[in-house]
Amino acid sequence: MIIDSQSNMVSSSTDNPPSYDFVAAQTSSNEQSPSSPEKGANSSVQRPPISPVTAVHNRPAPAMQQPTVYHYQNPMTGEHVASLLPPDHPEMVCLQQGGHINETKFGILGILAAIIWFPLGIGLCLLDRRVKCRRCGEIIEDRICG
Repeated sequence: MIIDSQSNMVSSSTDNPPSYDFVAAQTSSNEQSPSSPEKGANSSVQRPPISPVTAVHNRPAPAMQQPTVYHYQNPMTGEHVASLLPPDHPEMVCLQQGGHINETKFGILGILAAIIWFPLGIGLCLLDRRVKCRRCGEIIEDRICG
């Protein structure tokens, strides 16, 4: 705990620091600026009273919300998986139900190569394919030509 005798401010290392407006008002009420023009005797500036300790210092710091971590067990390998994704997320559904549902699509260049250069074109057709999961949309194998 730190007690400042000049400003009558009490603060703790766990408290939030005072706001800029509070500190600026505190310093401007304690000292006059030499560059400010002098006012006449009839005009005076009324400043609101400033309390040295405000409710901001007595308030506890807000607690930060921690993200929820979900724990899964991979049914194929038996390994433990910790993830931030909820159980109803498509990727976690694929993990819990034992794997992806593969969907293969062949590119137009591979199909044309398979037709034009029949025996060798089939190998080119297999190079120009994309394997993707139907459930979660994860690309398992991407094509070379695309």
